[in-house]
Amino acid sequence: MVTSTIETAATPDQATLDALRESVAGVLAEQCGSTDLHAFIDGKHRLDRELWDQAVALGWLGFGIPEQFGGLGMGAQGLAILHHELGRQSAPGPFIATLSAAQAIAETADDAICAAWLPRLASGEISAAVPATLDGPTLTRSSAGVSGKLRCLGARDAAFVLAPTDGSWVIVELAGAEVAATPMWDRTRDVIDVRLADAKPSAVLPDAAATIAALTRAMALAVAADSAGGARCITERTIGYMKTREQFGQPIAGFQALKHRAADLATKLAVADEMVAHALQRIAADEADADIWASLAKAEVTEAGVFITTDCVQLHGGVGFTWDFDPHIFLKRARMNEVLVMPNNAVRDRAAAALAAITLSGHSALELGL
Repeated sequence: MVTSTIETAATPDQATLDALRESVAGVLAEQCGSTDLHAFIDGKHRLDRELWDQAVALGWLGFGIPEQFGGLGMGAQGLAILHHELGRQSAPGPFIATLSAAQAIAETADDAICAAWLPRLASGEISAAVPATLDGPTLTRSSAGVSGKLRCLGARDAAFVLAPTDGSWVIVELAGAEVAATPMWDRTRDVIDVRLADAKPSAVLPDAAATIAALTRAMALAVAADSAGGARCITERTIGYMKTREQFGQPIAGFQALKHRAADLATKLAVADEMVAHALQRIAADEADADIWASLAKAEVTEAGVFITTDCVQLHGGVGFTWDFDPHIFLKRARMNEVLVMPNNAVRDRAAAALAAITLSGHSALELGL
């Protein structure tokens, strides 16, 4: 149950959303092109820092945060646009962790906690960390403080972690905590190991069920939108490459077998976009099955992303496996997205349990957007 008194933001109109998408896409295309991304992965460019500063200057970090706490109140639709465009460029930075933590706090914390943390998140003064998987271990909370170890999504300099304990969620500041960066196959993501020993929580969110529901919904939607954006971008780049690469005296894009494979990719992209759009629609309408669709979108779209990026590696031929070309970057990110939040079988189990709970409460399946 949401305990704050935050007013529900009006749903942005389509013209506003289109302008928002165009603005974000334009900045990222200019600041996070293929050359910049490769330089970052090779350790020659602080692209993550530059993009974070750009996001701060343009107000991106406040998309989902209510206006009374320094945000823009764009809701889930604004956040999905941002994550989709970040995914299109495989943009690095702690965006999913910070924006998802902000959403969970906005939806489930009281006004005092929101006032203490949301303006700082919206302004980019601080970033946040969250558990990389939400079905993992919890911290131990006692009168002495919070102790334990978590693997988190977030930057090494994150100001706090939003973490589960026995029966509640807590905000724990990471100043003085043991925080270690954990190398992953996807170099565009920041993963850290956080070890706490009797750390004093800065805030307690007592409704654990509401908090994990809000955080799961926010992270699932973010990962799904990111995956859809990445899959679309690498498909476009791959088709462009196929139009220029020649074999037997003609572009390989003209080969019938490869046309069929490109058509398969287009079909999967359409389904992925529709899954994200339907989840957004149910969330915006505050429907009972919104969490079901957010979970299903995460599972379906991340799996589609892995299929698409894997095929794009192959459609590039021998160079698709090389470091200097783009497909491996998108494939690694797709694989990373697949394991975030929860494994997809667990996500689907969660959706099935939510559907059962809704129908047992007296709702007809005809009332749901299934």
